[in-house]
Amino acid sequence: MFVIIGTTTADLLIRTQSIATDQGADGFRASNLVFTETPPLLLLGGNGAISAYVSAGLDVPTALYSSIGDDIFGRALSEWLGKRGVNLDGLKCSDTEATSTSVILTSDASNQVVYHHVGATAGIRMKGVPDSVLAGAEVLLASSYSLIREMRNAGFAEVLATVHERGGITALDIGPAIGDPVTLGEIAPLLAYTHYLLANAHEMNILAGTKDWETAVRETLNAGARNVVIKRGKDGASMRGRNTSVDVPAFSVEANISVGAGDAFNVGFLYSVQQGLPVEQSIRYGNAVAALVVSGERGALRAPTLEQVESFLARKG
Repeated sequence: MFVIIGTTTADLLIRTQSIATDQGADGFRASNLVFTETPPLLLLGGNGAISAYVSAGLDVPTALYSSIGDDIFGRALSEWLGKRGVNLDGLKCSDTEATSTSVILTSDASNQVVYHHVGATAGIRMKGVPDSVLAGAEVLLASSYSLIREMRNAGFAEVLATVHERGGITALDIGPAIGDPVTLGEIAPLLAYTHYLLANAHEMNILAGTKDWETAVRETLNAGARNVVIKRGKDGASMRGRNTSVDVPAFSVEANISVGAGDAFNVGFLYSVQQGLPVEQSIRYGNAVAALVVSGERGALRAPTLEQVESFLARKG
C-alpha cells in the first residue's frame, strides 16, 4: 500500500487575462472589477490529496493521512477522494479549523498569484497517524514538509524511520519552499531513513542556500542523502545519487493547469520504483503522469488511469 502524508486543500482557480493585485477599492465598481471569460474552478489541491488521488487512479491501494475542516470544501474533497478509492481512515476532520484553501489567480499555466489559508493543516500531528495505516505501508511519501509545522523534523523522522525499518520504500518531498522553508541542517537527521529526496530546482537551492541545483544536490548528498530527484518542469527530471546521474526530458504537451504536476510526478516515479523498473524508466513514467495531469482541464481530478499512462507511453515510443 502507498501511504501518503500531506495537505488536503481546496483550490479555487480563477482564470483572468490580467492578474491585478493593486486595484482595491470599496464597493463593486469599474475600478476594482476584473471580468473573466471562464467560471472559477473548484479543484482538488494539496500535496497529500493530489498524490493520493493520482496514486489510487493507478490501481494502487492508497491511504492518506491529512486533515480537513468540517465545511463544504472539506466534504467535497473527501467525497472526491473516497470515490477514487483512497483509504480515508487517516483523514482527520477538524471542528475548529477550516479546510485549507488556495485561491489561484492565473493568466496562463506559468503565471499565477496564490492566496493561501493553512487552516486544518495546522492540526496534522504524528500521533494522529493510525497504526493500521502505517503498518501496511510498502511505499511512504511524506510531503508538505514546510506546511505541516507540528510534524517538522521529529514527526517526519519517526514515520520515515518506522517504514524504513520495516523494509518499505521511503520518499520525502521538501516542498513547497514557502513560509519557513526547510534547511539542509534541519533534514540531515532524516536522510538516513529516506530512499528518495524529492524537490524542484528552486526548492533545492533554498534548501542548500545555493544558486544552482547541481551544487545543492552535491551538498545534500554529502550530508547523507542517498538519491535526490529534481523536478525541472518543461526541462524534465533528474536523479543524482552516490553512483547515479540520470537526466530524462519532459514530454511536450500543452499545459493547462500546472497545479499538481510535481505531486503527480512523485507518484508515477515511486509506482515505477516499486515495480522494479530502472531509474531512467521510473523518471520517464513520472514525467508521463505529470504531463497527463497538467494537460487536462481539471488538474488532478483528471489524473490518468494506469491504462491511460501505458497508452500514452506507447504512443511516445
